[in-house]
Amino acid sequence: MSNNSRILKNTLFMYIRMGISMLVGLYTTRVVLNVLGVEDYGLYNVIGGIVALFSVLSNALVNTTSRFITVSLAHGNILEARKIFSMAFFIHLIVGVLIVILGETVGLWYLHNKLVIPAGRNIAAEWLYQFTIISAFISTLIIPYNATIIAHENINIYAIIQIIDILLKFGIVIILKFIPTDKLIFYAFLMLMTTIFNFTISFVYCKKKCSEVKYMFFWSWKIFKDILRFIGWAIVGNFSHMFYTQGINLMLNVFCGPAVNAARGIAVQVEGAVRQFANNIQTAINPQIIKSYAVNEMDRMYFLIIASSRLCFYLLFAISLPIFIETEFLLKLWLGNVPDHTVNFVRIILISVLLDTFVNPMFTANLASGKLAIYHGTLSVLMYGFMFITYFTIKSTHIPESVFLCYLTASIIGYIMKIFIMNYQIGLKPKVYTRKMIVPVVMTIIISLIVPLTVHYLLTQGWGDFLITSIVSILSVAITAYLVGITREERKIALNFVRNRLTIIKSKSKL
Repeated sequence: MSNNSRILKNTLFMYIRMGISMLVGLYTTRVVLNVLGVEDYGLYNVIGGIVALFSVLSNALVNTTSRFITVSLAHGNILEARKIFSMAFFIHLIVGVLIVILGETVGLWYLHNKLVIPAGRNIAAEWLYQFTIISAFISTLIIPYNATIIAHENINIYAIIQIIDILLKFGIVIILKFIPTDKLIFYAFLMLMTTIFNFTISFVYCKKKCSEVKYMFFWSWKIFKDILRFIGWAIVGNFSHMFYTQGINLMLNVFCGPAVNAARGIAVQVEGAVRQFANNIQTAINPQIIKSYAVNEMDRMYFLIIASSRLCFYLLFAISLPIFIETEFLLKLWLGNVPDHTVNFVRIILISVLLDTFVNPMFTANLASGKLAIYHGTLSVLMYGFMFITYFTIKSTHIPESVFLCYLTASIIGYIMKIFIMNYQIGLKPKVYTRKMIVPVVMTIIISLIVPLTVHYLLTQGWGDFLITSIVSILSVAITAYLVGITREERKIALNFVRNRLTIIKSKSKL
């Protein structure tokens, strides 16, 4: 199978996985909100946010581990891959312990002294916090196994594991309605159980199918320092982003109260579903970008960065456009009782996520190049600077939407900076990037918006409006992207892939 066909096949698997995730996730959020109530749901989100602030250490390792294993596999060096896996697992174990230590000291202090907890919910908050800490530790140990699956481009297996996780969480939500004890504590406990199950599946698969997943009692200062250098800069970049996004959650808690945290929690659920869609599609392409750099195929790397950015954006824009247009109707249908500010939160966040589809391939290129200092250092300064701007904005206005607008502004400025940083890292010229990436995307956006917006304003809000607007939006984006948004070569690759899939289906049906 050619590399381009493999990318399209893996993208299809992640697309299916994301469709299931979105449908189940949207339903479960409504049930959890109704079962837990606004305040408990807000409490669950804000406490999870505190732990997420510490788990940035483990998040910094995800792409780093995958990058090193992918490079070793690109060079056909299984022994080197085994050494890297062993070192990576050891480092992940250390990071997991650090998360527990930080969580049980700094995080626990914040929980007891600063967090606004509804009256009578202190014990539930304690249990929730401890379960979440344990879950963060186990999630850290899963990372090298998932990174190995991705490095092998076994995206179908990765997607199946994720679907099992989604269905387990769906089952938890169904059970939750019938639990007579404290539902918040029980929900946190069952979520921990799914994390343990997830780890078990990934561990068993990798041990059986991936030859490099065999822990060696091995130590190399060179590998350790190389990985540590990547981790160090990744922590700098990830921590600044996590500190900012979770800082938004804490600011809303302090200046606007737990009810607004519930509104943000709902918006973040939508963001998570849509963002995972983009990230998962990018996951199918990342190994090819890294391998292209490892074997010095720079033209192919440029092609993959630009083409994957456009592909992710168009696929995401097609499903985001009807959500953006019909936000109010969908939230009422989904939740019944929609917390204040939720509609505005969702719309602003959707724009941010669409912008991030351009950034993901840049981040992968940054990892492949190994030139991390300027990328992460510059963007961290930007994030910390906007953290202060956001703080003074919400403090002076007490308008919840202001924090999201500040974040969107920071994202736009960061994206512009990354275009020029790519020139330094891998030699992709800003002029070339703008002509091949930004111009066709902007043209596709403008043209594809005309018909859906016209249809929406001609109809009244309801099921009919939503269905017609959704169909028109998807068709409008798909047709415009095909005719205007991609190159002739990309159209040829897509058509060949479809023809090959149809040929395989026909041959199997004859059997």
